[in-house]
Amino acid sequence: MANREKLGNSLQSLLDDAIGIGAGTSKNITKINPSEIQQNESQPRKRFNQEQMQTLMKSIEEHGVLQPIIISPANKGYKIIAGERRWRAAKLLGLKEIPVSIKNVDSMKALELALVENIQREDLNPIEKAHAYLELKKNFGLTHEKIAIKIGQDRSSIANTIRLLDLAEDIQELVSRGTISMGHARAILSLKDPVKQKTLGYKIVTDGLSVREVEMIASGRKTFLFSSKKSSDTKVVSSELYKSPQICDLENKLREFIGARVTIKEKNGKGKITIVFSNNSQFENITEKLKTLMKTPT
Repeated sequence: MANREKLGNSLQSLLDDAIGIGAGTSKNITKINPSEIQQNESQPRKRFNQEQMQTLMKSIEEHGVLQPIIISPANKGYKIIAGERRWRAAKLLGLKEIPVSIKNVDSMKALELALVENIQREDLNPIEKAHAYLELKKNFGLTHEKIAIKIGQDRSSIANTIRLLDLAEDIQELVSRGTISMGHARAILSLKDPVKQKTLGYKIVTDGLSVREVEMIASGRKTFLFSSKKSSDTKVVSSELYKSPQICDLENKLREFIGARVTIKEKNGKGKITIVFSNNSQFENITEKLKTLMKTPT
């Protein structure tokens, strides 16, 4: 369970929930060799955390693949709809068969609608939303306008969110963790050079630049010295911006317990914990969870 939560509310877990398949479900499940399955080239997640993969492999080695891989028929074998991490782990372990649920073309419309419903109710960070919107656009052929109608947002909001994927990966990580805001991210987007994006992202965190200041720097209305060193490609964003695995794990556990986005900023034993809520109902739910936590005997 903790391993699943570490993924965040990723598109992969959204698809699992949307289809309604969990551990213990046996209806319409069969087993096939992982070699008959192809990865989906439109899979938005391109990087897989090796530590998490190792944890997943240990779990599969001990308990097997508990959640079926969701696949659809392809020209050669099958293509993954959801469950690529489990599929990769099974292949690395050399498993000869894994549980799968095969969805035909007629099922895709229902999957699209279920995915939209999950996007509406899940507490996604902006980068996860961007990947989900892009999935609806690429794999389901929806325009920005159609996505906006289904999600209940305006078209420009959908377009701006998808544009976040044009940010350098380091900046996307800062946005997904809540280290920098959507306003900062949109301002940085006007810089096409990823090195400049990283440099400005670093300054936002270290100097506490406001969105207005970032907009002025990005537009050239405020003087700012961007690094010209080639080595800055990989070293511009200071290592102190990256949280330790322990902090990330604690954030994930707090998110799971509270049911809201939690960010922890810590340096030299000092920092702050931020809990984000979007309405009064969620706020009341959070306070009740915290009251329960305070009553729990140590």
